[in-house]
Amino acid sequence: MSLRFGILGLLKYKSMTGYDLQKTFNSSLQFMWNAKTSQIYRELKTLESQQLVSSSVIEQESKFDRKVYTITTKGNEAFLRWLQKFPQDLNAPIRDEFIMRIFFSEFMDDDEVSFEIRRYQKQQEDLLQILNLIQNKAELDAKENSYERSLFYWLLTIKRAMKSIEAEKEWAEESLALIESRKG
Repeated sequence: MSLRFGILGLLKYKSMTGYDLQKTFNSSLQFMWNAKTSQIYRELKTLESQQLVSSSVIEQESKFDRKVYTITTKGNEAFLRWLQKFPQDLNAPIRDEFIMRIFFSEFMDDDEVSFEIRRYQKQQEDLLQILNLIQNKAELDAKENSYERSLFYWLLTIKRAMKSIEAEKEWAEESLALIESRKG
């Protein structure tokens, strides 16, 4: 359900094509909501049928025509209603296949488990680098487009993601040390 509101929220900043929305999701919202291109286009079609967005086609001579989406008044109202109604349970739903495998890792060799935890740790480090790029891009976008107020809230979400990743990296370090001490 939140994909639709993520799209509406992004369209509040400016009108975009489906491709622009996908790029923006990948460069700013990916650490809070993962969306595939097909999901975005399907949701845009639904939003348009519900008159929450409208579209116009911009013809281009040397390229394919561009279909640009704009949030409507009805879409803006729906977005603001959603924004003001926080869910009762603010915890993110958990479906973590990796940690479930760790839970049952007594049936594996400790070296294999350590390898997977190191791989996880590396992925967390990579995510942290991506978040640093996202933060830099957000700061640049805010400066170029006078989004100072937006930047404040963007940075709150980025800081939360960074803290979570740092905690995951710390957990991985501790887990690796515990596995090593158990072996020795």
